Amino acid sequence: MAEHNHDAVRRQQVAVESALANVDVVSHLASFLDAADLCQVKATCKALGSSNDDAAVNGLSVTEEAARRVYEGASDEEKAMLPQYNGESWIVLYHHLLMLRARLTFDQLVGRHVEYRGGDKASVQGKTVNRRRISQAICGNHIMRAGKHWTTFTGSFRFDHNQTVGVIRPLPGWEKRGLDRFNPGHSDFHQNLQQERTGRWEGDVHCCRIYMRDGDCFWSDWEGHSYKPPWERRNDYDRDCRTLGMLLDLGKGTLSVYQNGQILGTLKDGLAGEYCWTAGFWGEGDVSIQRGYGVESSI
Repeated sequence: MAEHNHDAVRRQQVAVESALANVDVVSHLASFLDAADLCQVKATCKALGSSNDDAAVNGLSVTEEAARRVYEGASDEEKAMLPQYNGESWIVLYHHLLMLRARLTFDQLVGRHVEYRGGDKASVQGKTVNRRRISQAICGNHIMRAGKHWTTFTGSFRFDHNQTVGVIRPLPGWEKRGLDRFNPGHSDFHQNLQQERTGRWEGDVHCCRIYMRDGDCFWSDWEGHSYKPPWERRNDYDRDCRTLGMLLDLGKGTLSVYQNGQILGTLKDGLAGEYCWTAGFWGEGDVSIQRGYGVESSI
């Protein structure tokens, strides 16, 4: 009896392994998994992880081929936002595709003076710990490398004078540094920030933000300098508006701001390489982020 059960289990195991060696099955399975899960499947199932056995497809492991097929099935707009880097694995690219399709969240809180609002990672607020200090919330899992990226920032009430939103270079691990404060425009941080430079940084615009209360724009090259450029229609900025749209157009290299469903102007040009959305606080205020803006379909 025990031998019969063992044989049945073995036949079932062989059937499952045979099915998983079918790239069509794994491609369907991949649609239900995130990239970490797909990597785990690759690591735990020998038949799926190797590019040098009979199960390999086009020189790729079954899991890599499955990830490639999911990416190739993406829309033209999505693929324009996610061109593949030289040497980048299909599973890594698949991860970024999933992030592109997911709602935006502030995955990194850098500094002690910012926290999630109501437990929602898409909503953050400033807080005071002993005294007011600047801290940042960063959408660290949502890296923008090409194409057009729209977002909407919304406050529950009028924005605080020292609230900022904009873009910053990816800073992996900075939420774990235990910083009391973090102001990416301050020269105190520039040397450490420059150490994060990779080949995917281009140009010298490493951080660009708008002060949400008065509309002033600041950008930094992290070489010890921050700049406050004038921008067209700055005087039309509605300081009482609680919703702000932004467009990062990496084809044109511009960061633009929108209010009341209309473009106000371009804050900065010359942006290139990788960026993440960021929101900054100096003890007060709140903001929520969501992907898209109401006028994007007509632009």
